Amino acid sequence: MNFYKIFFLLTFASWGFALDDKKSTYHEVLIEIEDILENYHFKKNVEINLLKVCKKYIDTIDSQKLFFTEIEFKDWCKKENISKKNQIDLALNAFNFFKKRSIELIIFQKKEIIKIIDKNLLNTNLSIFKDREKEERFTSMEDIFSYQAKEAKSELITILLKEKELKRSITKLIKRFDNRIKSLNRVSEDDIFSIYVNSYTSFYDPHTNYMTPKSQEDFEINMYLSLEGIGAILTTEDGITKITRLIPGGPAEKSGLIGVSDKIVGVGSTSDDEIEDVRDWRIDEVVKLIRGPKKTKVKLEILSSSSSDDDVGRVIEITRDIVKLEDQAAKKKELKINRSGKIYNIGVIELPTFYMDFEAYRKNRFDYKSSSKDVRTLLRELDNDDSDGIILDLRGNGGGSLYEAYSLAKLFIGRGNVVQVMESSGSIQPLGHTMGRQNYSGPIAILVDKLSASASEILAAAIQDYERGLIIGSQTFGKGTVQRMQQLSYGQIKFTEQKFYRVSGQSTQHEGVRPDINLPFVFNDEDIGEMSYENALPYDEITPVYYRSKDQVSDISPLKRFSKNRINKNPMSSYLKKNKDLIKKNELVNLLPVNLTKRKLLRDRLEKKRVSIENNLRTSIGLLAFNSYEEFLDSDPEEISDKKDEIILNEAADILIDQISLNYPARLTLTR
Repeated sequence: MNFYKIFFLLTFASWGFALDDKKSTYHEVLIEIEDILENYHFKKNVEINLLKVCKKYIDTIDSQKLFFTEIEFKDWCKKENISKKNQIDLALNAFNFFKKRSIELIIFQKKEIIKIIDKNLLNTNLSIFKDREKEERFTSMEDIFSYQAKEAKSELITILLKEKELKRSITKLIKRFDNRIKSLNRVSEDDIFSIYVNSYTSFYDPHTNYMTPKSQEDFEINMYLSLEGIGAILTTEDGITKITRLIPGGPAEKSGLIGVSDKIVGVGSTSDDEIEDVRDWRIDEVVKLIRGPKKTKVKLEILSSSSSDDDVGRVIEITRDIVKLEDQAAKKKELKINRSGKIYNIGVIELPTFYMDFEAYRKNRFDYKSSSKDVRTLLRELDNDDSDGIILDLRGNGGGSLYEAYSLAKLFIGRGNVVQVMESSGSIQPLGHTMGRQNYSGPIAILVDKLSASASEILAAAIQDYERGLIIGSQTFGKGTVQRMQQLSYGQIKFTEQKFYRVSGQSTQHEGVRPDINLPFVFNDEDIGEMSYENALPYDEITPVYYRSKDQVSDISPLKRFSKNRINKNPMSSYLKKNKDLIKKNELVNLLPVNLTKRKLLRDRLEKKRVSIENNLRTSIGLLAFNSYEEFLDSDPEEISDKKDEIILNEAADILIDQISLNYPARLTLTR
């Protein structure tokens, strides 16, 4: 009898009869999920290969390929060993094998680190990969142990570069190792089952997920209750907590100190607490530290998405609060742009989400709050102030109410179709208005970025297809699907049941909405968006529905040329390009020396280059230069982000003014 069979028997016996009941529940849930997805998911005729599910599952729990050898990986995922009947046993046993192996290797790493009594022992000729996901699995346990020893030394080097003192650095690393063991021991059977089921559902699409009763409860708290926290949706990736979304109007979003894809590597629950290193913590434990009573402060150590997970981060403070509906409301401001002695008044409406007070609406309250009602009021106010044109700012707007999307479109196009919705059955329903008039017929530009998604894309696509206004910014997220929650006997399933199409017949799925004029200053992370997801539903086209062009967009080639000339002269362009090049150059180098001296040189060189890029921009826009990298880390990022936002809005206004001068010469005014 080989090791794995012995391990299976020991593990199975130790769990006893309680687990038998749980496994029976899991089997029932899998049958329910299979039935729902086969009959109601938008994607039809999906053949689920259990061998591929097994490989996906193990690649999920061992994404860096550090625990299963190539032979072990193949042994676990043998076609003849996997069936619908034993897949739950396989998932539970494989994870427990992974857990046992992980703890064994962590204990080994601790022993290796304790041996290091002199910094010179960290000046080796060895190297490790920053990311092993695309590398081959090791062929032997000797190779795994050897690599884990290198990883431990590399991690110690990173901490030592920050802490300076060897003994304190070793103590800190040992604590991290202990945290990893604690996290592994807290993984429940439900957690394991959820990982396995989502390896299965991922073959449908990335938005189809199973939630255990506990994760369902957490989801509902995040979605429906007024949580006292920072207003951020978090996820975990290789032990690091990442921000996937900022709630519009929430403390984090309003602070300007933190962004999507940033990493949280340390938390202090109060302003007086020391920062606790939360690398390799479970995400629910990180969330508990971050949450707290409103009006209290939480300290976070933040790394940018491009930083190494072990870098020194910026420490920020955010005041916790409750996100209220009014915090998410549309807001307006006016830009006065002087163009050769002529003053243009451009109204800007910022819409962070497509909101609607459904409870008040259901009660037939006339004063219910909604984005379309608020925007209509703001349009009237701006029109009364003799605005020459309107910018609708949808940057960072992840969507919301579909009803609000086409109600907002009505304000600008009047009656007509806005979007087509295809059901999983294949039936197509156009949505729009058969009656109505435009509330605003003047020049309009829609400002979007990579985080503009779903309802934002529906509105932007309608404005573009009707040639009603300009779309400015970057390609949008590309989420053109609708999900439904279905209660199960244990937990619930979220699955994709509909897909959006433009009136032109094009899908917003995968491709998003491409702007008429690109603006390099807006957020445009290539690693974010529907096209970055595995098994995302594809882009396709259907038959257009009737729509009549408003013909309010002229030839945009001169607008592109004028904008490009302005952008090239702006110091922000050089700043963004140099930062992007630095990040790309750093990402291309996947090998990291396990050598303290070399790593210090690499870090110093990177920090010097980063400060140089920052100072070039700061001096060009009248800000004081940094004297050190530490001064840069301690600086207020709002200083630059506010300036960047000003540049974005001014350029969008300039583009709209160019459009006005071509299409609306009668609107030009000498003074205001």
